[in-house]
Amino acid sequence: MKRNRKRLHKKGNMIVFPGTVERLLDQAEDAMQAEEFEKAVSISEQLLEIAPNLPEIPGILAVALYETKEFAKAKPYAAKWLQSDMSEYFEAMELYLAICMQLQDYEEVEDTIGALLDEEIIPSELKQKFMYLRELNGRLLNRFVDDFVVQPKEVVSFEAFLQMDRFQQHQLLEQMESDVSENSQELLAEIAVYDNLPPVLRTVALVLLRNSGFKESLVIRKFGRGLSVIPSQLPLPGEDPITKEICTLLQQAMDKDPSRLSLVEEAVKKFTLISYPLDWGAPAKAVACAYENYSMFLFEGAPLPQTALHKLIFEIDQDSSGAFE
Repeated sequence: MKRNRKRLHKKGNMIVFPGTVERLLDQAEDAMQAEEFEKAVSISEQLLEIAPNLPEIPGILAVALYETKEFAKAKPYAAKWLQSDMSEYFEAMELYLAICMQLQDYEEVEDTIGALLDEEIIPSELKQKFMYLRELNGRLLNRFVDDFVVQPKEVVSFEAFLQMDRFQQHQLLEQMESDVSENSQELLAEIAVYDNLPPVLRTVALVLLRNSGFKESLVIRKFGRGLSVIPSQLPLPGEDPITKEICTLLQQAMDKDPSRLSLVEEAVKKFTLISYPLDWGAPAKAVACAYENYSMFLFEGAPLPQTALHKLIFEIDQDSSGAFE
């Protein structure tokens, strides 16, 4: 539900037309929900000119600038968000720390998380997440100090890849994005079909093969299911017709409950990323209905039907190995 705002604002000696601030803020929030982050930045910057003290703006700009990879510009807004909205303090803190890591401000991240832990103010349900961020930041700091770089041009065997830690594996794949050689394709194919690697890592390898035009058939098995694919013929994760139809059905069903819709849409995105190139194995209407049931399970504690589809949705949404570790 949109907030009811009826305040007059001035720009210099001029009174801004009543409703302008409210209309622009609604537009900024709608752009954020639609993931139109550049549009959200543009509208929020207009708002800064006429209502610089509007409490919603720091959070919107911090998130939107982060998503558009303008990390240096995002940092001061994230810091202001931390100070302006205590109800979202830890959400703002996570974003602030993520921005610092992108800017290689690793010592600031260590000092900040250390202080939060020492003061014992992190909620118990978030403590493990912040411990993980601290561990990841420490690994990044060590590599930054040691000037560690994985050379993208060197020939890496599949056996050598398996000996790397997860950070090194992700870094190597990231460096392949701009140039996938024939030797790299062989490595990526082995990664994509290897069951014992995290699903998202295998997804990245498969997307790189797709983007490089790899035309050989591969058998991908995930979560007890398998599919023979030709990478060059695959759509990108989430760009297939069934996923788009599922998202449309969910938006229609939950348009009056944006919090629930946002959570379910994130679960759908996670599914498409982790299970790629496999889908739900069911029609879009059945999948959308299953996600509605899953949202009731999460929000209201309603029993989750024990069908194969519901179990698969639950298993993949609760899967932590799909994340960058």
